[in-house]
Amino acid sequence: MRSIKRWMVCLTLSAFLVATAPFFPMGIGAAADPKPSVDKEKAAEMVRFGIQSYQRSKYLDAKEYFRRAIQADPDSVVAWRYYDLAVIYALAEKVNKNMGLIAPDVSPQGPAAEAAAPPPPEKPAPAKKPKFIIVEDEGC
Repeated sequence: MRSIKRWMVCLTLSAFLVATAPFFPMGIGAAADPKPSVDKEKAAEMVRFGIQSYQRSKYLDAKEYFRRAIQADPDSVVAWRYYDLAVIYALAEKVNKNMGLIAPDVSPQGPAAEAAAPPPPEKPAPAKKPKFIIVEDEGC
């Protein structure tokens, strides 16, 4: 009788462990967030190419180089600083190409060009509507 009770307890405990096994944490001893690989040489090369593009006012290309440098070395302060500047200048370049984004009624040449430009033609005055006149009273 005692062996049957022991067998039932072992069977119940085994069933419980099998049912709850998927909920156990897998890597208890492993690090939760592994550090990404750092390639300082590649990061330095990308920063150098990015600075060259930045100095040539090719901000979109520079932004891409600095992004690659950050991927190679996420802790590179120089890459982050130049990346931020390249993003801002690239955005300014896009806005400058399409001035309608920020000031649709302003000439891209500035106020001096507006003063030299001929004035816009005046719109004709709208025609006046005739007054409503009752010709005959129909009576209500």
